[in-house]
Amino acid sequence: MFTVIETAVIDHPVDEVFAFVSDGASRPLWDPSVISEELLSPPPIGVGSRLRSRMTAVGREVEFQFRVTDFDAPRRMRITSESGPLPTTVTFDLTPDGERTRLVARIDGEPTGMMRLVEPMIEQGVRSNLSTGVARIQALLEARTARGR
Repeated sequence: MFTVIETAVIDHPVDEVFAFVSDGASRPLWDPSVISEELLSPPPIGVGSRLRSRMTAVGREVEFQFRVTDFDAPRRMRITSESGPLPTTVTFDLTPDGERTRLVARIDGEPTGMMRLVEPMIEQGVRSNLSTGVARIQALLEARTARGR
């Protein structure tokens, strides 16, 4: 099992950062591995909602189905995979700091079977992807702040 954590302080209000990271339609904008993400359950999103993510991993397209297991807007969202090539949990914790937001993004992965043999490579790929993703979230939202939202 591995855990990857990335943190950023974003010059943007917590409610707007939460709305952005919890909206599956925005995920392809900031997560370089995501082709698309869609809500499979009726809106609004909350505990029990299901999401389908089409992603690229190791040069091939894969699909994950996630269930929202924790949803406390605008403070926390956690999704846990129900299907896909790697049992995964993704957690976003947000803390307001005036008009700024501290974002902590965490991915827990548990390779099984033959994937355990390449766990260090999987972890490195997840680390690189999450680092890029959090930096993109920050850049996209701070650009909105600079433009006056």
